[in-house]
Amino acid sequence: MATEVRRRRLRVCYRVAPVVLTFALLGCSQRAGDLTAATAASTPATDEANVVYDTTAPKPVPPRDVLEEWAQERGADLKLIDKLVDPRTPVPAFDRTPLTSRPADARISADAPTLDDRNPFPPPVPLPPKEVTIHVGIARSTYRTREREEVLSAAQPFIDLTQRDVNVRGAPVLHDTPDEIYYGLLEGREQMVISDVFDYLLVRSWFASVSDNAAALLGWAAPAHPRTTELDRGLPGVPGTSIELVVARDSKYQRPADLKGARLALAANYVNAPGAFLTRMLIDLGHPLEQPFFGHVTLRRYPKDAVIDVLKGKADVACVDQGTMGALDRFYGIQRHLRTLAVSPRYNVDVLYTSENNIATHRTEIELTQRQLNTLAKDPEGQEVLFFFDQAGWHNYRDGDIAVAREHFDDFLAFRERTPADLQPLLDPQAPIDRRTYDRFGDE
Repeated sequence: MATEVRRRRLRVCYRVAPVVLTFALLGCSQRAGDLTAATAASTPATDEANVVYDTTAPKPVPPRDVLEEWAQERGADLKLIDKLVDPRTPVPAFDRTPLTSRPADARISADAPTLDDRNPFPPPVPLPPKEVTIHVGIARSTYRTREREEVLSAAQPFIDLTQRDVNVRGAPVLHDTPDEIYYGLLEGREQMVISDVFDYLLVRSWFASVSDNAAALLGWAAPAHPRTTELDRGLPGVPGTSIELVVARDSKYQRPADLKGARLALAANYVNAPGAFLTRMLIDLGHPLEQPFFGHVTLRRYPKDAVIDVLKGKADVACVDQGTMGALDRFYGIQRHLRTLAVSPRYNVDVLYTSENNIATHRTEIELTQRQLNTLAKDPEGQEVLFFFDQAGWHNYRDGDIAVAREHFDDFLAFRERTPADLQPLLDPQAPIDRRTYDRFGDE
């Protein structure tokens, strides 16, 4: 065995460079006994009961050829080469010291303190009990797609935010009809109201008969997903505040008159603007308002379900706000499947208002609450409130902001006083509502 090893080494040594050959010849003089002893030392004992495995030692890797076998032996030749080459770079000693403790008053910025490493997200500090100093009415025309309980929970973050920032505690009051709004402001039981612009114009007309009192407009809300079509691109008013009649792109309906006998789907809590729009459409068509025009009318809880009903063939036409259409097109890109048949003027606006008697008694609370409403978009809690009510933000009222609604106020009065037979369920809070919904576009 020793003779065969020597022969293989000699064959390798004669093939390498002269310098390497010199070192190789030095390694050829290694005694066969050393190799035998090394082999015997690496061979485990035959007695399995006495075998001890070193889990910290690397597992031996068998050589693939003669050169690897020669390199692994590390004879005197390779040991000499190891001494001549540069030594390995030593691993630096671990001398890192722990970070110093952060000052107690450290801050990320002037308005944001640093988080506690031990408890970065502590529970919010509860607000101290405080007596309600202002009541804010919320009309059904601004519920959007929410139930009464959901409206109260959606308004709660704004109430807490107002108390935390300006120390004014408010309370919401829900209204189903404009009559409740009028008497709440007139008697001083409520200091501010949020409603559709047509509700405000109606309450304002009732205040005209009251001496030394009037309704005062404070602000208006911009829609969250404004949308503009070819039919309303040049219309005056706030973009994205129109009502659309939407049909399938390949449907046979080309103008509103073709919708006679069609199946209509609309949202239950979108009342004023769709009602005024459809009433004006029926009057322009010369159809008697006391007689049904549509073949079937379905009230849906969510406007997006009314639109998807058209896509699914369960309805022929949907009457929805442009905010819903803008959101559906943004999320699902459904515009290529639909066609806008008609569009209303831009009067689907929510407004904030009060009365002169409340300004005299609660001026400070009204001004502070209005300021908080106008700055909702700058605060995460405020953005949550805007999201709940499908709004992009509130703005102070300027002369001319609701001029379009004033021009078409007669259409709203016709809807209330001469309610078409098809639209009577809109004014009934107890009317049956189809609450089935689509979880995602295309799902039943």
